[in-house]
Formats: sequence, C-alpha cells, structure tokens
Amino acid sequence: MEDERRESSRRPVTLALACVAAVGWLIAAAVWWQSSQTQSQLNESLTAAERARESLASDLQNLQKTAGTAADLKKQAADAEKALSDASAARASAQNELADLTKQISDARLAISGAQEETSARTRDLQAVDARLKDETDHVAAMQSQDQALATEQSRLQGEVDAAHRALSEAQTATAAAQKEFQALQGQINAAAAELNALQAQIRAAKPEPNSTPTSPNP
Repeated sequence: MEDERRESSRRPVTLALACVAAVGWLIAAAVWWQSSQTQSQLNESLTAAERARESLASDLQNLQKTAGTAADLKKQAADAEKALSDASAARASAQNELADLTKQISDARLAISGAQEETSARTRDLQAVDARLKDETDHVAAMQSQDQALATEQSRLQGEVDAAHRALSEAQTATAAAQKEFQALQGQINAAAAELNALQAQIRAAKPEPNSTPTSPNP
C-alpha cells in the first residue's frame, strides 16, 4: 500500500520533469533550425555581396580602361564606390545579424543545459524524498510494533504499581502502629528514667558525706 502511494506521488513529478525536458529540447531544435536557416541566408547574402563587390571592382577597372571621358569615368567611379559602400554595409549588417544569431544559439544552449541540470536536481530530490519516505514508513511500522509492546509493558507495570500502592498503604499502616508503640515505649522509658533519677537522689541523700566524722555518744 505504501509502495503504491509512493509510486502515485512520484508519477506526476516524473511526468512534469519529462515534459520540461521535452519542451527544452523542442525549443532548442526550433532555435537551431531557425539559426541554420538564417545563417544559410546570411552566408548567401555575404556571398552575393562579395560577388557584387568583385564584379563592381572589375567593372571599375574596366571602366577605367574603357571610359571615353573623364566625367563619365568619374560618375561611374562614384557609382561603383557607392555600390561598394552599400555592399560593405550589407556585409557588416549580415555579420552583426550572424553575431546576434550566434549569441541566441549560445543562450539557448545555456538554457537547455540549465534545464537539464534542474531536471537532474529534481530527480535527485525525488529519489531523496522516496528514500526518506521509505525510512519514515519503516520507522512508523517499528513505532507501531513498539507501541504494542509498550502497551503490554504498561499494563504489567500498572499492575506492579497497584501492588506497590497496596504494599505502601500496608506499610504506612504498620508504620503508624509502630510509631504509636514507639511513643508508648518512649513514655515508659521516660517514666522509668524519672523513677531512676528519683531513686538516685534518695540514695545520695541517704548516704553520709565522706569527710564527715561520726559523733560518739558520751559515757
């Protein structure tokens, strides 16, 4: 019964942890797929920008060779420089986006790692709770067995206490009787001592003084 209770209490926590882990992996997969698509597009943009720059540089060289007038050459050179600047700006923007995307991927990996660590910690906590619950269940069973033994022992001790109370009451009664007898004997002893003192006083009064000389009768 206790095993079923522990299993039923542990099942929702396990399912919740599994759901958290699954959601984390789904988020990671979505972020990775989006990052792959964006990175591919950025790489294509960078490649196109690089090709355009090379083409513009080649056109600029060709223009410098084939331009008929200085004004046309200057205008074409300005257009080529502007296109080159735009291509460089696009490349820098693509690099910034790539850096942001890389940071997002790193943050997603950290979040997944944190979720995995939290899941492991929750699992360890659940195992510790199960162990404590088992210990408490065993302790309760032991306490119940001890309670039964204590109840039996308490009944036996209560009988001994009742017997001791009866013996104490009898001893108190005997002690009271003995005290009365002792008081009577003490009175007799005191009376005998008083009589002894009186006799000793009479004896001392009847005895002559040791230094006194007896008077002889006249002839």
